[in-house]
Amino acid sequence: MTTTLNISLNVPESYEVEELTRQLTEYGERLIARGKPSAKPRHRPSRDFLRSFSLPKGATSEQLIDEHLAEKYGV
Repeated sequence: MTTTLNISLNVPESYEVEELTRQLTEYGERLIARGKPSAKPRHRPSRDFLRSFSLPKGATSEQLIDEHLAEKYGV
């Protein structure tokens, strides 16, 4: 499919319009050949996964830290 783009551009009289048109066409073809970089979809963890990170009820942050240190380092 071919699409014509109308672009407003101030071109000095000393510049050859045909040459500029050729250069812009080549550049546009290279851009199209390169393709549009696709944005990676953001992967969001499921709710069930996040629920496993909830804090146990009735535990203080100090208790959780102490428990973690004891499990991890035997302190």
